[in-house]
Amino acid sequence: MQLYLCVDVKQHQTPLRENDFSPYLEDGVFRFDCSAKDRDAVFPTLSFINRKSRDVPILSNKAPLYIPSFECHLGQQIVKLEVCLFSCSLYLLIDLVDLLLVKLPTGTSFYGTGEVSGQLERTERRVFTWNTDAWGYGPETTSLYQSHPWVLAVLPNGEALWILADTKRRCEIDLIMGCRIQFIAAPSFPIITFGPFPSATDVLNYFYASKVVIRLSPMPLEL
Repeated sequence: MQLYLCVDVKQHQTPLRENDFSPYLEDGVFRFDCSAKDRDAVFPTLSFINRKSRDVPILSNKAPLYIPSFECHLGQQIVKLEVCLFSCSLYLLIDLVDLLLVKLPTGTSFYGTGEVSGQLERTERRVFTWNTDAWGYGPETTSLYQSHPWVLAVLPNGEALWILADTKRRCEIDLIMGCRIQFIAAPSFPIITFGPFPSATDVLNYFYASKVVIRLSPMPLEL
């Protein structure tokens, strides 16, 4: 069976290639690449203890509920994560699934992105994973002492989704719009999603079982 996904309901006649996403590690975990060419061009992962686990797909009959969209602009790869809802049934013979893209539910809260003082919630914030001295750090500071290119999204119904931009380059994580996650960094890098699972605890259990390293490699401070 072949599975095709449409990235925009207005462009449903132009499906993505079947190898633009694949299940990895275990059910509910997916890797997304901008294209097959970009998938071949990515750097080795530093996010997984077993580096091969990110690059070897598994057999699974599950399809992702959350589909990131990719675009390149001025030498940057821009990835936005939105929700897709099935707008028709799965036809095994036709090999086509139409998807309707909508934004994340209102009330979704975001966590992660790196070390932070005060409130842990990062909703309506923008963070750059480019460590600096961050002297006088405050609520509006966009650089932290430690930064991690991942976001934990907790949906209003209690379900949770973990999203990793597997890059060690300077990355902008834009959570300004509470219904959207956006990563911007130099190409090429994949997106890994865990879930959605019933709770944030379940996401973290999958996360640790997959032996993911949440910290970046050491980076010198810019003084």
